[in-house]
Amino acid sequence: MTRRKVDPALKVTHKVTVHLSQSYFEKLERWMSHSNCRSVSELARSILYKEQINWYHKDATLESTALELAMIRRELNAIGKNINQITHHFHIADAENQKMFLALKVAAEYKKVGDKVEKLLKLVSEISKTWLQK
Repeated sequence: MTRRKVDPALKVTHKVTVHLSQSYFEKLERWMSHSNCRSVSELARSILYKEQINWYHKDATLESTALELAMIRRELNAIGKNINQITHHFHIADAENQKMFLALKVAAEYKKVGDKVEKLLKLVSEISKTWLQK
């Protein structure tokens, strides 16, 4: 991996030392953790140069909803795999009663999908109420 070339006019060559209180340094560290800056020095330079700093905000109110959506996604993937396996067994089965049993098994799996989709629609409607308020 090669180094990127730095414009000589932008190269940092002068050192400025600043003494900060512990509380203000911790405040800068918190700001750094929520910004696009990789170090406290970079954050301080951005403040001094009056450059744009991107702040990242995490909405904790939707964290549980996001986890629940991820769980539903995993469950739907597992149900889909089960349906594919049952369908494969259905196509290689010879006996009619075995095919009927597998068809009933697939119907039960599709009912699970319906339940998950209802849960998913409920979550999406909750999110839309929160984000689409007028």
